[in-house]
Parts: sequence; C-alpha cells; structure tokens
Amino acid sequence: MTTMSAGPLTPYIPASTPRSADVILYLDLDGVVHHEKVLWHPRRGIYMSPYQAPGHVLFEWLPILEEELASHPSVALVLSSTWCIRPGYAKTLQHLPEKLRSRFIGGTYHKRVHGADPWNLASFRSTPRGMQVLADVQRRKPRCWIALDDDVEDWPQLAIDNLVACEGNTGLSDPEVQRELRRKLRQSAAA
Repeated sequence: MTTMSAGPLTPYIPASTPRSADVILYLDLDGVVHHEKVLWHPRRGIYMSPYQAPGHVLFEWLPILEEELASHPSVALVLSSTWCIRPGYAKTLQHLPEKLRSRFIGGTYHKRVHGADPWNLASFRSTPRGMQVLADVQRRKPRCWIALDDDVEDWPQLAIDNLVACEGNTGLSDPEVQRELRRKLRQSAAA
C-alpha cells in the first residue's frame, strides 16, 4: 500500500526487511518480453491475442533478455507488471526459464507487502508504473536500478534516467532497446 499525500509518494514499509540486491532490473512483461496485446480468460488464462498480435507468442523475446543479462550475473530482477496481480507473482515465475526465475527477488506488488484489501489493490493499480517502481526502489534501496517497461506515462522526472522505454509491439526485439539496456547495464556495473 502506498499512501498519497500533498507531498511525495510515501511507501508502505513492511515489518520484515525487503529482499534487495546491489543492482536491480525492474521487468515488465507485456510489451517488453512479448507483444503488448495479451488477453486473459478465466479458464484459458493469459494468452496472446490472435487478432491483434498474429504470429506472436508469450515470452518470445525472453532469449534476448537472457543474452543481455548473461554477462551481468549479479543483476537481480523484480517483476514490475500487472502479472504480479493476475495470475500472481509465483504463478508468473512458473512460466519463466530457471535461469531467469532464480534472479527474481520479488515484485512491485505483493499481498504480504501491500495487503489483500481490494482498496489497496485498486490504489496500486491506479498508481502510475513509474511511481510503483520508485516506491519499490525506496523500499529495497538498491545501489543501482534499471526499469525495462513499455508503460512510460507519468514517470517521475527523478527516475526517467533509469528507464529503458520499449514500444509495446516490438519490446526487446528492437535493437535500439537492446543497445540502451546494454549501456545501462554496463553503467550499473561500473558505478
């Protein structure tokens, strides 16, 4: 839960220490590791829209992420996606290869941190992605962090330099996004 006031965002600090790391990559999924046109059905679950994204599959650009992270073994991942809510953090990780799954230290939304109250969930969903990430950064306190996301609206100015912005229909398949991620990863290693 984050509380809104007239001043800056004040994150809810849980009683237990958050899992942290020296360098964190905040990872969105839709529009980053696959095309943004993803659908959800109560029985079928999450799937790629056959009409809005024909020929695309879930997680199609994960090998690119694995390749970019290969020379940065100490970079931890935090799930920064609506997938934290549905299907949920643990179920989302089940879809990922072990090499990536082992890097995750948490998500920007978690019932144990934010509470299971529907109001808290609605409040989190209405908070811009950049503010969600920044609240998590304030809670985990990494030395360096990068956000890989296609949700670029309303990012706080003080966090914009940490953002690697993706186009929702190309995500990590865009060579320019790959170059920018590579550059920021090298900077984090040198810092």
